[in-house]
Amino acid sequence: MKAHVLQLLLLSTAAFAESLVDQTDEKVTPEPCKVRAWVRAEDLSPDHVSRGELRIKVSRVECANQVASVALRLQFDEFGEVKYLKKGAVIPEVQASNQTASVESLDWMANDVVLDYQAHDDAKSDPELWTVRAEERRVWATEATLLDNNPDLSHPIVTPFTVVVPAVNYPPVTTRYRNLYEPVPQHAFSDLGYRYMALVKFVNGRTEDVLAGHTTFAPSSETRPHPVPFIANQTFADPGCEREYPTARKRAERLESCLPEAQRSTFVAEITLEDGNVVQQGQTLKGRVTVRGTNGSTVMARLSLRLWSLSRHPWAQTQAEKGGDMLFYNATSGMCRGESALVLDANSPNFDYVFNDTDNQIFSTTVSTHQELSLTKPYIDFELELPRDVPVDFASYYSHSESSMRMHLDVIYSRDVAKCMQPNSLDVLDEEISTEDSVKTEEGLWDVYTPIGKPRQDESQYYRTLTLAADIPVVVVSHSSVNNSIPHYLSPGALAPVLQRGTEAEKPGSFPLVEPVFIVEALANTSARLMQSGTSDPAKWRQKYMNFSRRAVMNSDPTQDYRGGSYAGLLWRKKVVAEERGIWPLPAEVVEGGDNQEPFSIPH
Repeated sequence: MKAHVLQLLLLSTAAFAESLVDQTDEKVTPEPCKVRAWVRAEDLSPDHVSRGELRIKVSRVECANQVASVALRLQFDEFGEVKYLKKGAVIPEVQASNQTASVESLDWMANDVVLDYQAHDDAKSDPELWTVRAEERRVWATEATLLDNNPDLSHPIVTPFTVVVPAVNYPPVTTRYRNLYEPVPQHAFSDLGYRYMALVKFVNGRTEDVLAGHTTFAPSSETRPHPVPFIANQTFADPGCEREYPTARKRAERLESCLPEAQRSTFVAEITLEDGNVVQQGQTLKGRVTVRGTNGSTVMARLSLRLWSLSRHPWAQTQAEKGGDMLFYNATSGMCRGESALVLDANSPNFDYVFNDTDNQIFSTTVSTHQELSLTKPYIDFELELPRDVPVDFASYYSHSESSMRMHLDVIYSRDVAKCMQPNSLDVLDEEISTEDSVKTEEGLWDVYTPIGKPRQDESQYYRTLTLAADIPVVVVSHSSVNNSIPHYLSPGALAPVLQRGTEAEKPGSFPLVEPVFIVEALANTSARLMQSGTSDPAKWRQKYMNFSRRAVMNSDPTQDYRGGSYAGLLWRKKVVAEERGIWPLPAEVVEGGDNQEPFSIPH
């Protein structure tokens, strides 16, 4: 009996131990091997061979022999999206409610009643009134196998490649941002990107596409003939921005009541650009602006000049017109739609901090100047230095990038008009300021904000200023110029680049033709991004911001990977500078390529 019990005990102990082993085996089952990839490479440009290197690293040591091969793909994608009103659709006007606005909000809101935005906002997210569409255009893709035969990845491997580009101008990558504060009105947006993808095949047959970085294209411009001066006249006007909002309309109505347009001065700018209105990246736009005014009641005070970048959206415009929205262009274009944008460029001042050229990291640059005007000096001489990363004028499939010199003229109206505009005005409007410079200089000594020796400025001017605008067309061309005209990528018979293995670039016998593939985004995904509910009420700005933040998290941007991974051009420049300075990277195995070039292909 005792022997039988002992036998059962031994069997149960063995079974328990075996179950522990099984559980232990389950717990230590390794995660699938993962691969990280980086690309550093020269920017693409027409009729050029771009040199590059792919770096591959596995997540764990035991994965060192689990990669069968790695190919590298370079693909060029474009994206466009649009939201327009269906034919006959009408958005209800904002209505006045029965509530009265508080005294504190009367001046900045410019309304004596609280406005009801509900019906107006509900209509902006009503699918019965709107059409939304988004699509991606795969222009080309080229790939080659860079690593094969189960390479040893116990250390990171760096392997070279080249991209042979035909004599074709492709568009540069320009950083632009959506402003999708809900509810989204009529809307157009486009983007494009050049992405490197590492196509990893494991020994067990599993495949994985790893984003390895992004790059850009630097188009070339045709060499200009000897420049001649550009002379033009432009009349300043109220740009009327945000007039679709009741508060802005109310403010404009009050201005017209207190200062009728017929009583205001008319101002005309006489512009001379010394070297013409075509300017290269990195050069200087020089000239003079003289402002003449009629004998009205407003007086010119300050003039600012700024290089302005505009995006036109011909694809979206065509979609809207076909759908019956004939007001789409005015709603999405014009003087209020300019933006600050930069092209991707490894030599941009934005990256100076990477090379210890400066301690300051620059996130944007504004090409502008601002000067005072007077009756005795009604002109300004200016020199606007254009950085290398200012956007060039270029027409792509979904958008056209254009430039202009935007002029903003501040004109001053009287204190009586200001008090009429703001009945609950600040005390600053009641203080009279002497016109004598000596008196204003004495006042300046008692003002902490006035530079010593300078006359004190009339603070009331900031409360009685009207800003007018005018545009001068400017064409920005690439810093790289050639003698002959280079074909545009949208022209018939345009050729696509070829990615090759190794360092020795051989020009293909013939480049492949561009054969775009279109991919329409699922309507549900586009609607989730463009048909969100929200509020247009400026008094609820916090809610608007929260809605924007929520949308940014919940509704991903289809183009977010266009700038995914590291910028290959910046990493290449870091390599070049490191070699120049004698700085060497950590050891990595460099593998030269062979002859196993994969054929050009466009994925479907």
